[in-house]
Amino acid sequence: MSLTNNPWESDSGVPSDDEDALRRSRLAAIVLAATSFMVAIDLMVLLTALPRMAQDFAVPVTLLSATITIYILVTILVLPISDWVGQRFGTRRVCTVAILGFVLASLGAGLSQNLPMFLAMRVCQAAFGTLIVPVGSIVLLTITPKRYLVTAMTISSTPALIAPVIGPPIGGLITTFLDWRWVFFLNVPTGILALLLTLRYVPNIHAKERKPFDGKGFVLVGGFLSCVIAGFDRLGAKGGGWEQGLPLIALGMGLGWLCWRHIRTTPHPIVPLNALRYRSFFASTIGAGMPARTAFMATAFILPLMFQVGLGLSAFYAGLLLLAQNAGDLLLKAVATPSVRFLGIRMALTSGVVTMAISFAICAVLTEDMPLWLLLTIMFFVGMARSIHMTAIMALRFADVQQADVGGATVLGNIANQISQALGISAAAALLNLLSQGLVEPTLWDFRIAMIAFAVLALSAAPFYARMAKDTGAAVTGQRDRGLRTIGADKE
Repeated sequence: MSLTNNPWESDSGVPSDDEDALRRSRLAAIVLAATSFMVAIDLMVLLTALPRMAQDFAVPVTLLSATITIYILVTILVLPISDWVGQRFGTRRVCTVAILGFVLASLGAGLSQNLPMFLAMRVCQAAFGTLIVPVGSIVLLTITPKRYLVTAMTISSTPALIAPVIGPPIGGLITTFLDWRWVFFLNVPTGILALLLTLRYVPNIHAKERKPFDGKGFVLVGGFLSCVIAGFDRLGAKGGGWEQGLPLIALGMGLGWLCWRHIRTTPHPIVPLNALRYRSFFASTIGAGMPARTAFMATAFILPLMFQVGLGLSAFYAGLLLLAQNAGDLLLKAVATPSVRFLGIRMALTSGVVTMAISFAICAVLTEDMPLWLLLTIMFFVGMARSIHMTAIMALRFADVQQADVGGATVLGNIANQISQALGISAAAALLNLLSQGLVEPTLWDFRIAMIAFAVLALSAAPFYARMAKDTGAAVTGQRDRGLRTIGADKE
C-alpha cells in the first residue's frame, strides 16, 4: 500500500529514526487504544444487561442474541470497504466522522423505547464503529517497525481488556440499581476523549494512487457474509431455526465461491486475499485461530447468562465475576509480551490455548453453593488462563505480512474475527436451546454441558499450533528467523 501525507515514513513504510519510530508508534497505539475501549465497553456492558432488556422488551433472553448478531452483521458488511474508505478520504478524517457517528448512535440506543428502534440504533453503531478500529489499525501497522509490533499491539489492545474489566460491574450496577439504558451513555465521555486524541495524534494517511471502487466485489462479499452470518443466527433461534438457517448458509457458500472467483480475476478487489499466502496470517485467521476464537466468543456469551440464570445471581454480582475474570487477563498482560518473546509464538499459542480450554472446563463445575470469594478467585484465574494465547495470536497475525498487504490483511483479519464471533454466539444459543428442550430458560446443567463443549472446541486448536515451525513469528519476537514463509514455499 503506497502511502503519502506521512512525513515520518521512509520508503519502506516505517519511520527511519528508531527513537522517533517508537515514540510515534506508542502515540498511535494509545489513540487506537482509546477508540477500541469505546467500542469494546459497549459490547461488554450490553452482555450484562441482556436479561433486564429481555424483560423490558418482553422477549426471551436467548432472542436478544440478535442484538449482538445484527451488530456483527452490519460490521461485516462495512468491514470490506474500510481499507478503501481510509485510503480514499484519509485516516484522520474517517476516524473523526466514525467516532462522532458512534457516539450519536449510542445516545439513540439509550433512548430507544422498543426493540425495533434499539436494533436500528445498533445498526448505526455498527456502521460507524466498524470504521474506527480497522482504520486505526492500518495507521498503527503502517508506522510501526516489526520489532515494536508486539509492544504496540499490546498497548493498543490493553484498554480493550480494561473495558471488559470495568464494563460488567458498571453495567451490572447500572442495570440493577438504575436502568440498562444508561449503559450506552458511557460512550459519550469516552468518545470525546477518543476524538481529541484522534485530531491530535492520528496522521492523515491516504493512498498515493486512488483505486477504483470494486462495486461487484462489494455486493458479492456483502451477500456472502450476510447470508452466512444470518444463517448462523437462525441456527441459534428457537423454532424453525434450522429450516431457515441451513438454506441461508448454503446460499452464502455459493456467493462465496463467486466472490472467490471475482477477487482472483479483478485487478483491484474490494478485499485483497494476498495476506492469506503468509502461513502465520492464515493460521491465525482461518486455521487454528478460528476454532479458538469461536470458543472464546461462545463462552463470553454463555457466562453472563450462566451466572444470572443458572446460578441465580443478580446482574451486579454477575458483573463482579466478569470483572474478576478480565482483571486476571489484564494483570497477566504485564508479563504477556515478554512471555511470548521468551516462549516463542508456537509454544505460547499451544500452551495458551490448552490453559484456556481447561479454564472453560473449570467454569462448568461452578455451583450455586460456592461463596462469592471463591467464585471471584476462580474467575480471576480463568481470566489469566487466556491472556498469553490472546497476546500471541495478535502478534502472529501480522508477524510476516509485508507493508503492501497491511490494508487487506487488516480487513481480512477483522472479517475473520466477526465470523468467529457470529459463529460462537449462534452456536452457543443453538446449543442452549437444544439442551433446554423448549424450556423458557436453560438449566445450570445445560450451561455446564455447553461450557464443556466449547472447551473441547478450543482444545482442538492445540495440535495445529504445535505443528507450526519453531521460529514462527520470529520477526516480532526477536528470535532467530529462518526466512519469510508463504503458503506454497518449500519447507525447511
